[in-house]
Amino acid sequence: MSTTQRIIVASVAFVLIFISGIWLSRSGKPYSTPVFTIHKLVGLGLGALLVAIVYQTHQVAPLGGLEIAAIAVTVLFFVGTVAAGGLLSIDKPAPAIVGTLHLVVPVLTVLSTGGTLYLLLRSI
Repeated sequence: MSTTQRIIVASVAFVLIFISGIWLSRSGKPYSTPVFTIHKLVGLGLGALLVAIVYQTHQVAPLGGLEIAAIAVTVLFFVGTVAAGGLLSIDKPAPAIVGTLHLVVPVLTVLSTGGTLYLLLRSI
């Protein structure tokens, strides 16, 4: 898969995650199982794609400190997004801050991922 194709696939995955997430939030609990499953599986697939991009980029050229820092920040944002989403998906009501975090952190994740991909792919 070419670099352009990978970026397109990652972009489409982010759009699908956001659309399914909005759909889930508007439908309310209990969440629709098919939409919830799509939301989670697309996120998992995107994570796997991004890990593959990092690994393959590292095989071509060693990663510098800036790239490693960007990857670390992006991973933290991904973990934060998944954690907040997990807390929202359980039966017990989550504190309001968790909902707010799950609105803000995904946007930061997209921005961080874009910056990380830029740093990674400019060097190859």
